[in-house]
Amino acid sequence: MFAFFLLEVIALSIYFTRNSNANTQAFLSSANGLIGGVYESTSRVARYWNLSAVNDSLARENAELKMRLPNSKFSSLIQTNTIKDTTLQQYYRYHDAKVVNNTIHRPRNFITINKGAAQGLKANSGVLNGNGMGIVGVVQKVSRNYAVAMSILNLDTRISAKILGNNNFGVMVWDGLDSRYMNLESVPKHATIHKGDTIVTSGYSTIFPEGILIGTIDSFYHPPGVNFYSIKVALFNDLNSTQYVYVVSDLLKEERLKLEEEVIND
Repeated sequence: MFAFFLLEVIALSIYFTRNSNANTQAFLSSANGLIGGVYESTSRVARYWNLSAVNDSLARENAELKMRLPNSKFSSLIQTNTIKDTTLQQYYRYHDAKVVNNTIHRPRNFITINKGAAQGLKANSGVLNGNGMGIVGVVQKVSRNYAVAMSILNLDTRISAKILGNNNFGVMVWDGLDSRYMNLESVPKHATIHKGDTIVTSGYSTIFPEGILIGTIDSFYHPPGVNFYSIKVALFNDLNSTQYVYVVSDLLKEERLKLEEEVIND
């Protein structure tokens, strides 16, 4: 249909070109404007789809770059007398993914992403915001090509976090009220804290690397008779607009968990 319409316009343009007059000029001007508008519309559609492809490509490249960061590797030091051999081994692996389903208004929210076991994803992996600011959740279940993560906006969420600067740590939880905020619990009352202090992941769990940005302290108070602060944290990321994420996996998790379990059971 579009091709037929375009051919009609071209044919009329040729006819009027050979029979020049005032009406011809008016028609040609209108026809040129119409064709230009059609081309602009098709160009916008093409740019939209091309932009989506570019975003996917950039996400993959960023995932590869994240695995080269210092906190994604650890130093393996071998020392025999005076001979030292230091090599860097991979500590965390990052996978880029796109959000295909997301909720934020339920007491227990979940996020579905378009990567799964076939792409190397496993349960209990951390999910980070694709813009590099903030955490999104924890992978719960994985199928061949999809994964479902428990959002940080979930009443069951427990994320180990600390205050940047003084390293006092606690647990991030959500009270189910506002998607822009979470609460940091179990920070002792003797800790020195200020409004605006930055909250990051502590690295004490096997889910998130240390130092991932979470948010800033919006307000806090010390409840009477309690040994801990009640801290409200404004999140860096808006989960309502999250489109791309990175799934991070601790490659040494099994070794660490096995060792800790042996000590607990001794």
